[in-house]
Amino acid sequence: MDQRALDDLRSLAAQDEELERQSTRLRELDRGVAGIRAAADAVGRFFAAYPEEEATRRRALQDAEAELERRRGELRDAEATIAAAHDEVARAHAQHAVDRARDHVDVAKARVVRVRGARDELEQDAAALPGTLSELEARAAAIATEVPSVPEPGQGARPLGDWASHAHAALFVAAGQLDTLRERLIREANELASMLTGEPTYGSTASQALARAERH
Repeated sequence: MDQRALDDLRSLAAQDEELERQSTRLRELDRGVAGIRAAADAVGRFFAAYPEEEATRRRALQDAEAELERRRGELRDAEATIAAAHDEVARAHAQHAVDRARDHVDVAKARVVRVRGARDELEQDAAALPGTLSELEARAAAIATEVPSVPEPGQGARPLGDWASHAHAALFVAAGQLDTLRERLIREANELASMLTGEPTYGSTASQALARAERH
């Protein structure tokens, strides 16, 4: 067997494995870019809707607190009627009104807690999301550092979204170039393997072509 041709085939197989590794990495990075774009878009939508949502939740809390105060006033009035009751029947009616008023106060309290929790959750998200943007920007910068054809990202949700579009295009082109190189290399490897084995190996990967040549 032609040892030099076999060594060349081994070199081609090694190169193909490296190109495959690089291609796989580019596609992993592209999935990362998609994740960055989705997260940045979500942050952008949040802050676009934030002013109206914050005003809505603030008004809801004000309404809930006003309702609680009104219900507490009703309870105070109902409790006052017990002291003014002159007989058992009037006292029983007054106690029923007090019980009902207390139920209304409990419901109003629960509403205040619920609405205040929703308001606080919104504020917590608003406080946390700038940190999320910083993390996304760092991830984007790492991708740009790893792949020279990917541009440096901007700062902020919209610039990150724009960056993601350019990064995806750059990674797509880079992956396509590697695929073209692999196709050429695999074709060359199969030609060598066919020559070494005396039988066609077309359709095999470079590693498969090498294995067939080594077994021959």
